[in-house]
Amino acid sequence: MSSSPGHHVILKLEDISKVYAGTVAVKHANFEVRKGAVNVLVGENGAGKSTLMKIIAGVERPTAGRILLDGNEVSFSSSGDAVSRGIGMVFQELNLFGNLSVAENIFATRELTNRFRKIDHKEQERRAAEFLEQLEAGIRPDMLVEDLRIGQQQLVEIAKAVSLDARILIMDEPTSALSAAEVEILFKVIADLKARGVAIVYISHRLEELIRIGDHITVLRDGRITGQEEMRQVDTQWIVRQMIGSDAKDFAKADGHRPGEEVFRAEEICLPRVTGGLAVDHVSLSLRAGEILGIYGLMGAGRSELFDCIMGRHGQASGRIFIDGKQVR
Repeated sequence: MSSSPGHHVILKLEDISKVYAGTVAVKHANFEVRKGAVNVLVGENGAGKSTLMKIIAGVERPTAGRILLDGNEVSFSSSGDAVSRGIGMVFQELNLFGNLSVAENIFATRELTNRFRKIDHKEQERRAAEFLEQLEAGIRPDMLVEDLRIGQQQLVEIAKAVSLDARILIMDEPTSALSAAEVEILFKVIADLKARGVAIVYISHRLEELIRIGDHITVLRDGRITGQEEMRQVDTQWIVRQMIGSDAKDFAKADGHRPGEEVFRAEEICLPRVTGGLAVDHVSLSLRAGEILGIYGLMGAGRSELFDCIMGRHGQASGRIFIDGKQVR
């Protein structure tokens, strides 16, 4: 894929392969990261996305191939080595210490010290508060991480990465635990980082999200790169074809399948929030024998609360539950 005007290639992977105990995770991958752009990497689970990013971040070393940073070949001996060269990463798996404060986590291994060479906790909290404010996280820097909900912990991970002042910032599924409102805030932060010339490498399974914020897209399938393009040139169908080798319609359920009788029905399920309003707002659904019902929503949309209501875990919930046509609650 040719470089785009205004998006200078800052990092390039050439013919990168990674083998684990006989299993080839990445096969002869060529990948370019552009400055001041969101460089999207997408693929199914196990396609090799996280492995490729861990190679860039110095967590893993490639079995074969070259890494070029600013046109010069480099080899990262560790994640710390990559950080020292301006590469940061928000990992998909939370990498936080629950018994430490938010500020202590943000500056872990990079503690700020005073003139007596002791950790300057006040300065760490002041700086941490600035990063958290950018994310509109509503989190105090002195709070223990173990007291935060998962979405807030994800924001701490992002704040930690932003604090590195990286030239290249890798985000591996950064929105997986965020609410819809938190996702919007993150996108504003990404736009600000782009404006400052930071190269963003962004991994997500949410295709509409990728199309919205991406500038360039690279698709992995079974460890190989199957497609590279400017985002403005593609749509979700193109992405799906590159990911799985076919259109999604090829995987439609087989003709002739007919679900059976209704076995479960929920009607008008409601759950009030302590702070006002409804966590579950008059939800009704039905399930028939031989049928799979998918429930989708962002973190905080009410998925878990809905099923807690169905299971009878919330005494303040209202609505009706039917099993095999008989009302049980």
